[in-house]
Amino acid sequence: MNAAESPGEILDALKEHELAIAGLYEVYAEVFHQWKDFWLGLANDEHEHAEWIEALSAEVASGAESFVAGRFRVQAIEHSIGYVRQLAATASEPDFILINALSIALQLERGLLERKYFEVFAGDSAETKKALGLLVEGTRTHYEKLHKLWKESGGG
Repeated sequence: MNAAESPGEILDALKEHELAIAGLYEVYAEVFHQWKDFWLGLANDEHEHAEWIEALSAEVASGAESFVAGRFRVQAIEHSIGYVRQLAATASEPDFILINALSIALQLERGLLERKYFEVFAGDSAETKKALGLLVEGTRTHYEKLHKLWKESGGG
């Protein structure tokens, strides 16, 4: 970890990443009207994930929790945020179809799981471990929902 990067800064970047993914899913809800509820449901979950990260950030700021950070650099997370925002910009292209959106979303959610984004911190409290576990489980649930619809849409 860069000496200038605090656990709070990393958590803030992770929160912004969740919000960027929520924004992407909100764009997909606008583009794919018949799947609007599906995409908005995922987006709402991402907003909830951002709130959980915000709560962890408050624990860090209060000094009530000690964290061991260092798996990710803020710059890498910010790069991923930029990538997600670029993906949202391509959703309105005429040849962009549902299977494209599902494939992109699957890739994002799988990447979070494989890179163990939410194991970036080791917290002391049971509450912190529960919050981080909920983030992992929420991401896994998203992956499973997306994969199911992807297969039903001809992706598998």
